[in-house]
Amino acid sequence: MAVSSLTHLHDDRPHVDVATLGASGARVSRVVLGVSGWGGSVDAERGAEVVDTYRDAGGFTLEVGDADGGVAEELLGEIVGGRHARDEVFLIGRSGRGSHSVPVPGSSGDTSRRALMAGLDASLARLGTEHLDLWLVDGFDGVTPSAEVAETMEWALTSGRATYVGVGDVPAWRAVDLSHELATRRIRLAAHATEYSLLERSADTDVVDAARTRGHGVLGGSALAGGALTGKYRHGTPADSRRAAGVVPLQPRHFGASARSVVESLATAAEGLGVHPSELALAWQLRQEGLDALMVGARTPAQMRVLLRAGQLVVPDEILAVLDEVSRTR
Repeated sequence: MAVSSLTHLHDDRPHVDVATLGASGARVSRVVLGVSGWGGSVDAERGAEVVDTYRDAGGFTLEVGDADGGVAEELLGEIVGGRHARDEVFLIGRSGRGSHSVPVPGSSGDTSRRALMAGLDASLARLGTEHLDLWLVDGFDGVTPSAEVAETMEWALTSGRATYVGVGDVPAWRAVDLSHELATRRIRLAAHATEYSLLERSADTDVVDAARTRGHGVLGGSALAGGALTGKYRHGTPADSRRAAGVVPLQPRHFGASARSVVESLATAAEGLGVHPSELALAWQLRQEGLDALMVGARTPAQMRVLLRAGQLVVPDEILAVLDEVSRTR
């Protein structure tokens, strides 16, 4: 279905809506600006421009992890500390896979009490703040019991280092187990961050249902599937892309043969609507009932503006249905 004018599709002055995470009182931007990939690729001046563009549209939720040794955290701390009042932003931080950790062989990090406590304090120092609004414990090391992680989360809350707690990149059963452990301490698990996009919908089968049952919110990450859903890799790998530089590793589920039908359908629909594939991909995601908010990355103000427009994009139901179908059956 072709649309002749963008004025029929979205407001030229994008704004970011607000969402509540599950049954908690945590209010976040529906489009969260993730800066974890900024370390080494975005300088302070450019990063500030991106954050300003996001803030000008009403966005106030910023997400960063410590997996790069804290480089992105230091950059974000410099930007926020120098330009934005702390109470005007909602900071989401992540621990469990940072350089402080000593991973168990074959695991996805270190979620022991010692590692998480050290990681959180190091993150706060790099960010230049006394607390995170939401602290996500990332991964599962295969050793640390849920009770110990819950105790560490309780310490973060009672010490004032975090306002809300959640988990990231864990199976649904782990989130449910932690939710039960926290409930015995009269604490609510606020959120479960998980990969979710047109090319990765495994969360539909368990994470979303678990969140509904236990009352925590769902934050969708890797919304553009490592750049695959931008359409720029349809005819090869651009020399100046992050994938060519080795920053984004080859993921068969994102770039393999089974993903091509999704990317081509998305690109064709976006062309018919006269919008960027990134806009349409995010617009589809924002209409998924199981997601409270999406975490997206942008390295330039222009990229940020494209992503922000997704919130106002009006997509015909027929196109949403086609994208839904092709992403389920690939």
